[in-house]
Amino acid sequence: MKAVGRFLWAIYVPCFYWWSVWTSYSILVLMARWRVVGRENIPGGPLILTSSHLGNVDPMMVAIAVAPRWRYIRFMAKEQLFRYALTPFVISWNPIRVYRGSFDRLAVRRAEAEVRSGGLLGMFPEGMRSLTGDLGPLQGGSALIALRTNTPILPCRLFNTNQLGKKGHLFPRPTLTVRFGKPFPVERGEGPLSQQVEALTERIREELEALRLEHEAEAA
Repeated sequence: MKAVGRFLWAIYVPCFYWWSVWTSYSILVLMARWRVVGRENIPGGPLILTSSHLGNVDPMMVAIAVAPRWRYIRFMAKEQLFRYALTPFVISWNPIRVYRGSFDRLAVRRAEAEVRSGGLLGMFPEGMRSLTGDLGPLQGGSALIALRTNTPILPCRLFNTNQLGKKGHLFPRPTLTVRFGKPFPVERGEGPLSQQVEALTERIREELEALRLEHEAEAA
């Protein structure tokens, strides 16, 4: 019975994922003006997408932006998201549950297994939403998983996604942007892993800040 259950779950998750993504895309067209920059930078194969984080809709926004490339994103999600009214929806996306406040070895192992199998792993290295729009301190989890698996990283910066659905922002619709940078390779070298994690985390920050500068220059 367990094998049958796993088989049915393996069918249900992608079906629900793609249904919810394309349905949400149809709704988004009505609620916002939005654009995606750099979608052509999304490669095939194992990949870790590291994104800034502004609002609750960010995972869906990233998934919609990636959808035309037909890549399923498996996100890492904080444990608290599994306690609320939307829990059935969250579970149906089959995210990797992360218990914050300590080093979650099981979550890291599952994330590593995802990219080793050729998957696309979605992570928000800030660990929480930014209330100012500026990039907050980055956690080292993305860098750690990338180094332990030699997985490329794709930086992604979101703009104005925290305005979606706010009172007064339905008509006229807010302008949202999802901007992808270019993926860069990651390979673990010699020396302490902790130092490499710190250096790679700083590289991720630099890539995300570069996307902000590109966005501001384009808008000027």
